[in-house]
Amino acid sequence: MKQLLMATVLVLSTAQAGQEVKVYFSKGDGIPGKVVAVTRQAPHGGLARFSIEQLIAGPTKAEKRRGLYSDLGGQIRGRSDCGADFSLKIRRGTATLRFCRTVWGSGVGGDARILRTIEATLRQFSSVKKVVALNKDGRCLFDETDAGTSCITGHE
Repeated sequence: MKQLLMATVLVLSTAQAGQEVKVYFSKGDGIPGKVVAVTRQAPHGGLARFSIEQLIAGPTKAEKRRGLYSDLGGQIRGRSDCGADFSLKIRRGTATLRFCRTVWGSGVGGDARILRTIEATLRQFSSVKKVVALNKDGRCLFDETDAGTSCITGHE
């Protein structure tokens, strides 16, 4: 039974390895700006996690020459409280992305572009209907209101 289970896990994880995912990068300076999809080959089955890792890594040199960029990668600083840049959970249609390192705001435009690229990148997956992006303290990313819950409740 154990061998059958191991074989099943191997087949399922191999089936998703090498699958294409989209990563949405910014183009131009609008608020929240235009996003453009590029494709990446995921080397493992964690497709949503891989796509956010690629968003943080930023566009390739060729993609940069096309005017694509990511405000996100350069804004992540400091020590992690979870051993990685972020944690990601998808439950009941909601993708909750919590950054484990500090994400510095870069102003209204940059913050809006970061949130837009995160949302577009995660919403490509049919299991994701809503995206919640949280900072290291568990507050909505870039939400400076007293409550810090606008991304969860949908209200400011």
